[in-house]
Amino acid sequence: MTMELAKYEWLLFDFDNTLADFNASSKLAFVDLLNGIGIEFAEELYPIYNKINHQCWDEREAGLISHEVLKKKRWELFFKQVGIDHDPLAANGIYFETIKTNPVYIDYATELLVGIQSHFKTMIITNGLSEVQNPRIEKLGIAKYFDHIVISDEIGTAKPQKAFFDHCYELMHRPNKSKVLVIGDTLKSDIKGGQNFGFDTCWYNYYKEDNLTNIKPSYTVDNLKSLALDIGIS
Repeated sequence: MTMELAKYEWLLFDFDNTLADFNASSKLAFVDLLNGIGIEFAEELYPIYNKINHQCWDEREAGLISHEVLKKKRWELFFKQVGIDHDPLAANGIYFETIKTNPVYIDYATELLVGIQSHFKTMIITNGLSEVQNPRIEKLGIAKYFDHIVISDEIGTAKPQKAFFDHCYELMHRPNKSKVLVIGDTLKSDIKGGQNFGFDTCWYNYYKEDNLTNIKPSYTVDNLKSLALDIGIS
């Protein structure tokens, strides 16, 4: 479907793996963590952690666990599975320090953000931890491009929960929902949450994956440059 971006007043951007390459930063932090606790990095370890981390975030997004529980639980489960004896919260602290200091832009994110300023009102909507997201956003220097930044940890609810989008809607002063577009890489949180609330959605298919779910976004793009071209930014 051709994207008709001119009809929107608000663009709501996910942050991780939409504007910033969280996976690149996460793997670097994971390697630093293992080195810091005296464990030799092996390539097969990161996929194990990554799967556990996603499972924990699925629980958080379903409202089953808190952010505080998530920070401990993912490392407890990982260490138990691979046979490492280390304090999970201490490990999380080491991991966070590298994550915070090594944010990586998605290709063409800067050009897109600069180009949209005269066209739309904008918001970051992220399921993240305040102590991680705020330093990364500051280091990338992108706060100036957004009218609002909403971090799940700060408001006590996460995408796709209705309460998260209620909060965003109030910040926007309740515009016509047809004037709002949610842009994000995660079908289960960004796209499902936006759709359930009545917003149009754009799936940023970062890894060019097949959509094997019953969640059908309004639009799909696999790079930010194509999104910028739809807006008229060359």
